Amino acid sequence: MRFATIGHFLDENLVKQFPESWVHGKLLISPELDVRGAKGYITGLTLTAREMMQLPREQVRNHILDAAVLLQDDFHVDLIQLGALTTSVTEGGVWVAHQRQYRGFVNHGDSYTAAVTCQAVMKALQLFDKKSSDQVLAIVGAYGVIGEAVTKILISKFRHSILIGRQKEKLVELQKTIDGDFETSLELRTNEADVVVTATSHPDALIKSEHLKKGAIVVDVSQPANLSSVVCDKRPDVCRVDGGLVDFPYVTGIPGMAPGKNFSCIIEVIMQAMENEKENHVGSIDLAHLRKTEDWGKKYGFTLNELTNFGKTVQRVR
Repeated sequence: MRFATIGHFLDENLVKQFPESWVHGKLLISPELDVRGAKGYITGLTLTAREMMQLPREQVRNHILDAAVLLQDDFHVDLIQLGALTTSVTEGGVWVAHQRQYRGFVNHGDSYTAAVTCQAVMKALQLFDKKSSDQVLAIVGAYGVIGEAVTKILISKFRHSILIGRQKEKLVELQKTIDGDFETSLELRTNEADVVVTATSHPDALIKSEHLKKGAIVVDVSQPANLSSVVCDKRPDVCRVDGGLVDFPYVTGIPGMAPGKNFSCIIEVIMQAMENEKENHVGSIDLAHLRKTEDWGKKYGFTLNELTNFGKTVQRVR
């Protein structure tokens, strides 16, 4: 199978970092990658995260569909991965999978991202000699594609959990699918939590210094990041962890990506292509498939081996 990712710019500062050779109209396309025989491309819409959320949704969706069809027709791609907000605006990829113009398979890549996020939480607790059963967990974006899976996996491991979202109806629906000691909140009550997982589609850094208690661990899976480096510098007692990054010893040419690392969502679609699995993985995460992606990661060595914060190794500082 030939794969391609469809992402977007995180902010205006990244626009000039991409080579001119990548520009194909309204889409950036990398040179062809070859990962153990699986060939494909890293691509991105020429839209920022803010534009993705502020432009009319139908307009953004059409940009995504145009990209998928171009990759299908001109680059012979038959498996696409939706990255960051391209997932959010297409109902977890369901909308794209239902469009007849695109005949291939769709994967949002969030299954392996959710798995790696949970691994990062447990590794961070181990680093600081903390037991999850003694901690309070907050999940921001708890009913999103990633947040829902992380919630189902983690809340039974913690003393108490605060599930945070902006829509009451979706929080109510989430409650029907989970068990554990938890409460839901429309308020950003992360300052009550020892461990915070952020998995939102917010286009800006959402978490401020006042939102975090002393010594908090934050696993930030959001793209753009929900916790900025400015807050990290201001609060050295807080441990921020890059969510969703794994070891990947291949060069992708993605500007800003730490050497030897890649997003687990991209890795998932590459692994699916390597496995030649001809299925859609869209909408809510199937936990059985999530476990399968963990097995794939171990099989190919694309795993989480160290914790990083904006690409730098996380050290125990307290």
